[in-house]
Amino acid sequence: MVLPAPLPAISLPAPVCPQCIDQSQEIARLREDLASREAELKDLRSSQREQVKMIQETTREATRAKAKLRRLATQADAASYLAEVEVALAALRATLPGAPPPMLVLAQGLLDAAAAPFREGDYGAAMDRTAQAEQLVSVVADQLPRAGRARVPGEVALSVTIPLRVVADTHLRREPAAKAALVASVKKDSPVTAQAYKGGWMRVAIEDGRIGWMSQAQLGAR
Repeated sequence: MVLPAPLPAISLPAPVCPQCIDQSQEIARLREDLASREAELKDLRSSQREQVKMIQETTREATRAKAKLRRLATQADAASYLAEVEVALAALRATLPGAPPPMLVLAQGLLDAAAAPFREGDYGAAMDRTAQAEQLVSVVADQLPRAGRARVPGEVALSVTIPLRVVADTHLRREPAAKAALVASVKKDSPVTAQAYKGGWMRVAIEDGRIGWMSQAQLGAR
C-alpha cells in the first residue's frame, strides 16, 4: 500500500498587531530623538569648554594688564582707580542692611591706607592697596547670592572680576534670558564689572551697584 506524500508545510504570516506597530514606531521615534538630543548635548559641552577657555584667557590677560597698569601708573590712573573702587564699595555697602561686614571694613581701611602713598607720589603702591581693597569688595559681592540674590543654575563665577564697557544701548536683566525681567536700561559706553557668565550672557555690576545679566555681544573691553 502506497502512502500519500505528506503535504508541504504552509508558512502562515505572523499575526499583525496594530498596537505593536504603533509601539515600534514610537520606540524608533524616541530613539531618533534621543540620538539628536545627545548630539546637541555634545555640541553644547564642546561650546562650553571653548567659552571656559576664552574666559580664562581673558581673565589672565586682565590680571596681567592690571599688574602692568599698576607698575606704570600715573597720578590720573591712580586717582581714577581709587574713585572707581570707592564707588563700588559705597554701592555695595548701600545694599547691605545694618553694619557693614568686617571684610568691607577692611577694604575701607586699605583704601584709606592708599591715600598716603598717593600723596607721596608712589602711585604704584597706591594702586596695589586699592587692588587689594577691590578683591575684598568682590568677595563680599560674591557672597550676596547666599544672602538673598540667588545664583542662576549653571553660572560660572570668574576668579577675577573684569572691567568692561557697554558697546550699545542695552538692558540689564534679572536672569540670562532675552525676555527676563528688566533691572535697568544701560547706555552705550557705560562701565560695568563682569562677575560671572552662563552661555552667551555675563553677570555684571553697573555703576550704581545693581547687578544683573547682559548679553556678551553687548560688551567690550574698557
